[in-house]
Amino acid sequence: MRYVVRRLLQAIPLILVISAAVFALIQLVPGGPMGVYGKNPNLSAEDLARLEERLGLDQPLHMQYLGWLGNVAQGDLGYSYDTKRPVTAEIADRLPATLYLMSVTFVVVLAIAIPVGILCAVKQYSWTDNLISTLTFAGQALPVFWLGLMLIMIFYGWARNPLTGEPLLPARGMATLGEDFSLGDRLRHLILPVVTLGLGWVSWYSRYLRSSMLDVLHQGYVRTARAKGLSERIVLRRHAFKNAAIPLITVVALDLATLVTGALYVEIIFSWPGMGQLFYRAATRRDYPVLMAVTMLAAVVVVLANIIADVVYAWVNPRIRYE
Repeated sequence: MRYVVRRLLQAIPLILVISAAVFALIQLVPGGPMGVYGKNPNLSAEDLARLEERLGLDQPLHMQYLGWLGNVAQGDLGYSYDTKRPVTAEIADRLPATLYLMSVTFVVVLAIAIPVGILCAVKQYSWTDNLISTLTFAGQALPVFWLGLMLIMIFYGWARNPLTGEPLLPARGMATLGEDFSLGDRLRHLILPVVTLGLGWVSWYSRYLRSSMLDVLHQGYVRTARAKGLSERIVLRRHAFKNAAIPLITVVALDLATLVTGALYVEIIFSWPGMGQLFYRAATRRDYPVLMAVTMLAAVVVVLANIIADVVYAWVNPRIRYE
């Protein structure tokens, strides 16, 4: 517990440094926050000056940052330049959709990647290992946006339901508009986004676990466990996997930020109303308060995920202790 508290306290200055760097980088983008307003022919120079003063953009950069930091400390992330709504409201509207998609994807990915990685390690250089390795290399090489478009062409454009003649799978949104809630309908809308997003993760995670398992399976304590007469399943689960999972935990922890930030390409391709869509819209419209909020949310999640990963290390491998 003391270790967790110490790490949380150490994370505070790190997050402050990250916030200052991100704030400066966003503000230094050519054109600045006023760039989108400068293209409006209906706004005079006086209007732009008043708007700049109202938004606090006429102050030095460090004063703008301190003002932003003070507002954040009070739970105020500012107002969207685009919609004029509070940034917290914008995030609250989009975050549930992203958590829904990303959590389902993570569960599916880990449920597939872990058994596949273990199987490939146990069956090293067999035809099963070679086949799965070939498929995982292909999964790593396929661009997400290309895969998503191909799946839409196949399952929405070409394949048809033989009974109704409708597309086999929906290609946009979370549910069919105008229809009552249906679990089957929700699951059908999840299939293409989850496959598009999860294929690359399954490939990466299974390869990491395979490599780690191969190192562990040749260790002395695994041979000792087998010599004691333990079943192969118990040896793999209790002795080999727990130690081999540590590199996988590290990789997964780095990807946890997508739980709250979403997947940009997937959400755009499938019109998923999540945080990825929000970030893309904010970037194209120079909605700096939203950009800052989403970026910092991702940074905070990454820092917290690494702390959680350290705690999980000790749970998976009791030999790891933090003094």
